[in-house]
Amino acid sequence: MRTSGLDLRRKILVVALLPTALLVAAFLVVFAAQRSRIAGDVEASMGRLAEEGLTRAARDLRTLCESAHRELWQQVPRSLRVARDQMERLGPLSFSRETVRWTAVNQLDRSAGEAVLPKLLLGGAWAGQNAEPARPSLLVDRVRELVGAEATLFQRMNERGDMLRVATTVPDGNGHRAIGTYIPAVDPDGKPNPVVSTVLRGETYRGRARVLDRWYLSGYEPIRDASGRIAGMLFIGLRQDSLEGIRAGVAASRIGETGTMYALGASGNQRGHYLIPPPGHADGEDAWDARDARGEAYVQALVRAAMEANGDTVRVSFSRPETGRAPRERVAAVAYFAPWDWVIVAEMDRDEAVAPLRVVQSSLAASAVTVVGVGLLLLLASIWAARKAASRLAAPLEAMAVAAERIAEGDVQQEVTYRSGDEVGRLAEAFRGTIRYLQEVARGAAALARGDLSTPLVLRSDRDELTRSVLSAQSELRRLVEETGALADAAVEGRLSERADPSRHQGDFREVVEGVNATLSTLVGHLDAMPAPAMIVSPEFDIRYMNQTGASLLGRTPQELVGTKCYDSYRKGDCRTARCACARAMTEDREVSSETDAHPEGLDLQILYSAVPLRDGAGRVVGALEVVTDQTAVRRAVDGPGGGEGDPGPECRPCLVR
Repeated sequence: MRTSGLDLRRKILVVALLPTALLVAAFLVVFAAQRSRIAGDVEASMGRLAEEGLTRAARDLRTLCESAHRELWQQVPRSLRVARDQMERLGPLSFSRETVRWTAVNQLDRSAGEAVLPKLLLGGAWAGQNAEPARPSLLVDRVRELVGAEATLFQRMNERGDMLRVATTVPDGNGHRAIGTYIPAVDPDGKPNPVVSTVLRGETYRGRARVLDRWYLSGYEPIRDASGRIAGMLFIGLRQDSLEGIRAGVAASRIGETGTMYALGASGNQRGHYLIPPPGHADGEDAWDARDARGEAYVQALVRAAMEANGDTVRVSFSRPETGRAPRERVAAVAYFAPWDWVIVAEMDRDEAVAPLRVVQSSLAASAVTVVGVGLLLLLASIWAARKAASRLAAPLEAMAVAAERIAEGDVQQEVTYRSGDEVGRLAEAFRGTIRYLQEVARGAAALARGDLSTPLVLRSDRDELTRSVLSAQSELRRLVEETGALADAAVEGRLSERADPSRHQGDFREVVEGVNATLSTLVGHLDAMPAPAMIVSPEFDIRYMNQTGASLLGRTPQELVGTKCYDSYRKGDCRTARCACARAMTEDREVSSETDAHPEGLDLQILYSAVPLRDGAGRVVGALEVVTDQTAVRRAVDGPGGGEGDPGPECRPCLVR
């Protein structure tokens, strides 16, 4: 409790009331803790039982799905073998000289186009263009009759590998056979289709695949023509969402009075659709945007929680809206079954899960009211007694309390005049010393803010942390100014590889140094990225910096070139003569350009190079920046075909600037 704003009467009142208040508070805290513990234990037990029931139900359904998945997974290769055997019984695959026109429809984006393909023959018989389920279709009907799975014969449409359904038992949205639809070799997102790319490699694809608007556990096997070329593929598929055993298991499941189970699609075109619907909803109904009573998309939350659980079963709460009734709070256990991309949900009303807790909470609430009433009576009696004891004032303490409040607000220009030899007088003297100390440090901090790092401060003792911190800030700022100044001088002179040492600083000061270093590194990066050679030389023609393009042309690294003479690198005709642009730029203090020949690393080049002087803060020339442009191709065009004897030609000479 803060008492700096209380007068002495109230302080006495507080001191008198404190033991009683603490006793009452301790009693109430103990009771509240016990009440909370009991309620928490009951709630945890009820919640745990409900959660375990929901989790068990979701896991049981997932186990059922896993069992069905294993069975289907084993059935796919068996069915493929049967399909291959039936295909071999019909005879070899071949193509007629006759062609047939197809309206080819992309099964992913529904785009359509015309395709003219030779007739696909099995044993000399044409697979046909049969879209009527009532009329027999070659091969695929026999395979479905034998294995109970959907079958499709695909014909390769083009070199890219698009695969066209020419015979199939898979129905389209109108109840016809889905011939004329095709699987593109490249999906709409630009990525290779995993089924087609696997088959084109001569391998069999097994896995979950989208067939039109349904998902199947499937197998795709390549088929080859007489030359061994992959001419199509054979498909066997078992629909995931038509497993009657799983549907029956969900329908027979019961979770209390209000519980239910269902399955949702997790992604793709079945995302948020009821694959196995709860009561009151239709098979395949899109619930992705369904909102609960709080306006939140609870189906999206269920799907997201399941997919983020990494295979575990997790708990989700939401408020399901009810027509004509108040919303119901629901608690759900969700699990993601990745092989089928299903989200399995088991849910029930929260009220049913925690009904026993309501009875316990009611009894505890009645007890709490009684305890609070007794505590208030005891506290009122203590207040009456304490007011009798607070009968006098203490003016000096009140005056110092006001001064302390203003100091706490930042106003250190205070004065305490009270003096005596007792404890109150000692307190007043301590206040005066504190005020003098704060005023001195404030003056030092103000000077620091103005950029004055020379204001002297003296430590009051070994424990004077405030003055020590200000002195430390002065020292740190001095080092920062020195290092950044040295770094700026080095950059002006062209020594771009020099960096300040961030380890000498801490916190934001270190970030400032790192920022300056990063700025120089970025500048060097831009110079290195220039497509033209660039370098900085000293008045003595020592290389202080060479960009990456120039170093690559010389077959060396920039670090190896620093400190060497520039005229030993490019070997220009102007080097060490009065025509040298760098020498003239530094001597004449202006930009100078020149054309000459250069012979770096055995090359014979015609170049145009420019140099500008570099000046320090006092305006003195401390070096030059030179940029080189290759003019060889231009000169060869002017001089006519053939070029010079030593010209390496455009196919082998490194490009400088075109």
